[in-house]
Amino acid sequence: MRHKIAALCMGFAATGVATTAGASTVAYWRFETGPADANVVHLAGDDAGNTYSADVTDVSGNGHDLSAWVTGGCCGFAYRSDVPGSVVDQTGATNNFAVQNTGGGPGMFTGLSGIGSITPAAFTIEASFKLENGGFRTIVGRDGTDVVDANRELAPLYLQAVPDNALAIKFADQDGFWHEAVSANDTLVTTPFEDLAQGQWYHAAAVSDGSTLSLYLANATQGTPYQLVAQTDLTLSGSANTAMAIPAGDGGDWDAGNWTVGRGMYNGGHGDRAYGFIDEVRISDSALAMSEFLWVPEPTSFVMLATAAATAIAARRR
Repeated sequence: MRHKIAALCMGFAATGVATTAGASTVAYWRFETGPADANVVHLAGDDAGNTYSADVTDVSGNGHDLSAWVTGGCCGFAYRSDVPGSVVDQTGATNNFAVQNTGGGPGMFTGLSGIGSITPAAFTIEASFKLENGGFRTIVGRDGTDVVDANRELAPLYLQAVPDNALAIKFADQDGFWHEAVSANDTLVTTPFEDLAQGQWYHAAAVSDGSTLSLYLANATQGTPYQLVAQTDLTLSGSANTAMAIPAGDGGDWDAGNWTVGRGMYNGGHGDRAYGFIDEVRISDSALAMSEFLWVPEPTSFVMLATAAATAIAARRR
């Protein structure tokens, strides 16, 4: 038994994975301020809905904090104790709260911290969510226009639920090409607002390595692991540069390159809002392996369990 446990430990140790704020983590928003049912406070003040303030901490340490639009009400969020899991598998961090829109115009956004100018050649976008029924519902987006040659009304990026409850990752590249990977219809179970408590939590991870765009989904409510639900070969597009597009455009209530949580953009205007719960949003500038996703158990936890088991067995034999 000792030899089997030792072999197990060596196997897990050889598959080490990235930690929460590794070199590839650009931003990570956990929404853990709380308390439950308190509004996400817009520090700039309720009369400054178009003013950035650092309201949700970027726990990566890179300083890319999110701003709410206002405190609660029409366009804000509140902390909820309804979460996809009490502990984040990859990090072991306690997960107490998610956020939910408090009105019809949700949309958190980043400021002038540098994240607006990133154009990674590879990326991973992760988010957990439980959504209401609807059409286009953007969980994570990016502001801008005039980045796609074939349709200049599109924004630079969307991780969103689309009509018929498919899940999609879509983005523009630096050659002006549009790429998307879209799951089958009815991949997601969503509910009316009055039944939202009966909805289902999901973990999504959108990954581009520059050649392939992949979309993974896990059903947290049912306890199912990540599965590949959509994939696109970027090399078939004819693009010579599949890195994220350089942000373009400007508006009275947005800046090109801003990242958003809970809303998207189309034709230079806010829209495609996601109503429901959102949690654990992480952006990385590398193509993470599935073993590195937030909701995959970190191998060292198995090493600890195996070591504890070996110690217990040895104690019983003394």
